[in-house]
Amino acid sequence: MTVVELDAWYVYGVVPAGTEAPEGITLVEQGPVAAAVATVPLSDFGEDALAEHLNDREWLEEHAREHEQVLRRVAASANVVPFRFGTIYRDRAHIEALLAGRRDELVGALEHVRGRMELGVKVWADRARLAAGAEDAAPATGRAYLERRRSEQDRAQELRALLAETARTVHARLVARAVDGVANRPQPPELSGRDEAMILNGAYLVAAGDKTFAAEVDALEAEHMDDG
Repeated sequence: MTVVELDAWYVYGVVPAGTEAPEGITLVEQGPVAAAVATVPLSDFGEDALAEHLNDREWLEEHAREHEQVLRRVAASANVVPFRFGTIYRDRAHIEALLAGRRDELVGALEHVRGRMELGVKVWADRARLAAGAEDAAPATGRAYLERRRSEQDRAQELRALLAETARTVHARLVARAVDGVANRPQPPELSGRDEAMILNGAYLVAAGDKTFAAEVDALEAEHMDDG
């Protein structure tokens, strides 16, 4: 009995047609655009299998890192509009239909990133350290101390509000230094590979050679590092 391993098409992103594909990557062209793809086994990337793997921290970390590395290789020789991790199509015809149906949108997106680069900024918070710092700051005696002592639920709510406001402030300052930016859904520890809580998972489009964005990142890190 022969077991047939079925494959699917993993789409990393879209590039201009005619781009030279790096080793291991195939280009599926449709008019002025092309999808950078590779075949992957459905045993790993089929709908049910992928849903199970999303709970496997080691598997996620390995393949998410590979996804980013492929995009970097592609971006080394061409403008690229990246697709999210785990974008799967069953056959080439579906990819061609995607490219044809979204042709104008993708051409515009490629023009938007020309001469620019996408930078990711992630912010993690040590909740235990933040909570301890808040308690240490409370008065040690007297009526003020009693007024500051709230329930665990109240303190947790205040901490969540603090983290949300910090994330909004950091994102706003970074967007002001970028051409464009978006705050994506924070990654869980299973995907980020870190135990701290991710409060910002930002992606920013920055003009190539612009150093003001990196300077703002350094300034933000210096301002918040001691807070946890």
